[in-house]
Amino acid sequence: MKISFNSCSITNSCIYHKLNSLFRPAKSEADVFCRTPKFENLQFFKCKTIKEASDFAEKNFNILNFDVNNLPDANLMNSIMTKIFNITEGQAKYPPVVSLKRQKGSRFTGECGDIYISIIKNKKIADILIHEIGHYNHQLCSKNYFKMGKLSEIEADGITDLSIYDKFMNDRKSLKLIKKYICPYATSSPAEFVACTFEKIINGKQLPPEIYDLYSKYEGPFADIFKRNLSIKQV
Repeated sequence: MKISFNSCSITNSCIYHKLNSLFRPAKSEADVFCRTPKFENLQFFKCKTIKEASDFAEKNFNILNFDVNNLPDANLMNSIMTKIFNITEGQAKYPPVVSLKRQKGSRFTGECGDIYISIIKNKKIADILIHEIGHYNHQLCSKNYFKMGKLSEIEADGITDLSIYDKFMNDRKSLKLIKKYICPYATSSPAEFVACTFEKIINGKQLPPEIYDLYSKYEGPFADIFKRNLSIKQV
């Protein structure tokens, strides 16, 4: 599933299907995510070489191919993935391939399954990476993930059950909240709402309880952790 960060156009690729056959969506979040009793925050450190950065990604995130050729970019991406790892109490999953390419004139893109990011400006790397990791983990924990895309995406996948999509798009009260507290783009589909909300939460955005309830409703990953942390902050 190739996801354009701006237009969210989806196309299938051989590598996506190959990797996705290894990482199929689970029946429930508990089937995929399990907190270790001895969980400790992972400490990030700036690597001095690309090889060190690649080894850090493989050791801590099980990323077998960390295809990033610029050391500052590699350190930034590892720091973001460390942040996500710690906030989700070590439960976040990462695809086996994470790559970053610079292409002049191309849009900001990411690919869910093997995250492929084509960028123009550094400042967008962090948000795109968080967004796509949100998609990736949502796909892993929700058996309904492919029913939550945009209408064009659902139809392209040959899915006829539009009940989740229709319910989301017809809930005007919730869409108004989403547009206010997340962003207009998050109102385009349940999947984009979850990924955009995941991005806001990881970036430390304070959100109302109603947004967390919607996030849980649409099977967003780590909803229990996020809601628990919200309760702690409100005490």
